[in-house]
Amino acid sequence: MNKKSLLFLTAFFLFSYFSFSSEIKIAPISVFDGSGNKVTPPFNPSKAIQSELEKHWFEGVISFSLLNEEMYGIPVTIIDANKICVNEKVDYLIYGFIKKNEKNWFAEIKLYDSNEKKIKQDFFASDNIEHYERLINNLCQNILFEIEEITGLNKDEIKKEQTREMELNIPAALFYWTPIDSKWGNKILGIAGLSTGVEFYPPQPIIIFKEKLFEFSIRTNLSWNIGINKKETYPLILNTIAVSLPVLLHMHFDKRNSLYFGFGLAYEAELMSIRPKYEDKQFLYQNIISFETIAGYEFNLNEKINLFAELIFDFHMLGDGFVSVKPCLGASFNVFKERR
Repeated sequence: MNKKSLLFLTAFFLFSYFSFSSEIKIAPISVFDGSGNKVTPPFNPSKAIQSELEKHWFEGVISFSLLNEEMYGIPVTIIDANKICVNEKVDYLIYGFIKKNEKNWFAEIKLYDSNEKKIKQDFFASDNIEHYERLINNLCQNILFEIEEITGLNKDEIKKEQTREMELNIPAALFYWTPIDSKWGNKILGIAGLSTGVEFYPPQPIIIFKEKLFEFSIRTNLSWNIGINKKETYPLILNTIAVSLPVLLHMHFDKRNSLYFGFGLAYEAELMSIRPKYEDKQFLYQNIISFETIAGYEFNLNEKINLFAELIFDFHMLGDGFVSVKPCLGASFNVFKERR
């Protein structure tokens, strides 16, 4: 891989790490009985709260992580909470206790705001002794509602939508390309190329994992690129026309920033004009089936236009060992989006 590709690759991964979010720490929650003795609950309440909150997409505004008990113990007072927030450099801390009585559970969970240096909200819940899981679910829903208020994000719309709406985009890109295998990399110099196509988002379930929104798309791509000979090689001009059909997985950090990864098959028609030494010019032609992998970053400029940067690796599925890389810059234009 030459210097241009390396520079593009470095810039691509630096640019892709564009999204930032606030973090809410979830402290170990003390569980004890009426005598103040430690009790082992049916399952860890802190992990359960984290797991529930991570099912919801907060558009990259907030992320959640568990606090290590060995570092700070179990916070009890507002002083403990503030110390943790300062040391961990976080804005909020969830902490509290659960008490197991003879016939029921009682829970008091607090959300501490380190910027305002006060308890933002208290969450109380109680249930009979057979319904510990329901107790935790009620706490999670109350905490979720408060975080929605803090972020200003209304999750009712996302909860109501069981599927992502259908969408159709037209991507267009310019790219530089180069062979990176030892055999062809010493003979052919990639010049440039361009591509366009259609990207289709079918109706699909909304998938949220670790505060990230995931979705799939299918792209039909038509591309053309040109290359010439390197020094000490017979004069040649290589034109390649390719049609590919990759499937892409998109990972959204928020409404503007996302990464995507994909793979698919491509059909390529390669046209080469070459002039061997002491011979007449020859015209060579071959059809190739190749396998391509894609990694990209996309920035949502507005409702109609997305900007993207991506790397495409192309592998010929024949025995010639040809492998190329295409650093691309482009824009995607929305032409249809299903409205609810």
